Amino acid sequence: MHYKLTEEIINLSESKQWDLAKNEWGFEFAYYAEELQSCLCGHYPIRNICVIKNRINLAVTEVGNCCINKFLGIDAGNKIFFSIKKLREDITSSISAEVIEYFYRKRGMTEFDYKFYKSIFRKRSLSPRQLEIKKNINNKFLSFTSYETNSHFNKINKILKWAESNTTFNTDFVRSLKKSCEQRGRLTENQLTALDNIIKKFNIQ
Repeated sequence: MHYKLTEEIINLSESKQWDLAKNEWGFEFAYYAEELQSCLCGHYPIRNICVIKNRINLAVTEVGNCCINKFLGIDAGNKIFFSIKKLREDITSSISAEVIEYFYRKRGMTEFDYKFYKSIFRKRSLSPRQLEIKKNINNKFLSFTSYETNSHFNKINKILKWAESNTTFNTDFVRSLKKSCEQRGRLTENQLTALDNIIKKFNIQ
């Protein structure tokens, strides 16, 4: 599995030496997947997924949180996943200060939400209105970190996984979109529509 991960990362990197290639990558996003996914290393199942971006060629890919901790030395996702776990257990819990900064920096929350959360962060007792606003922001965070909602790779991987047991389906187009997504970080609206049409046509769940 380690070999497969290094091979995949090197293929997407400028340097073809692992010790140099791994340092080209930085953390971008963290997502929690409701449906079990596979890591770039081939490990299955995983739920905690990190999006990483190459600082030199701007390539983007997804790796399980354990792998980027262990092999790439990137631990930025840990606190995000801890906050996700807390909120999934109790929606009235608080997102950590560092994760609030991440959420705001990535434009997942408004200026009002950001200032409000900072203002109540250390308060032990909230009014019913304050608690309602806090819960609303917490739900926004869970939506923002949802793999199914936000990752363009999710639709691609869903089709490719379905194609494994539907071998008459030609995956060339979908694989070309995956390569495009890795290079640019996202798909165009037309490309997303094309994926949606495939999912709808073949009733891919």
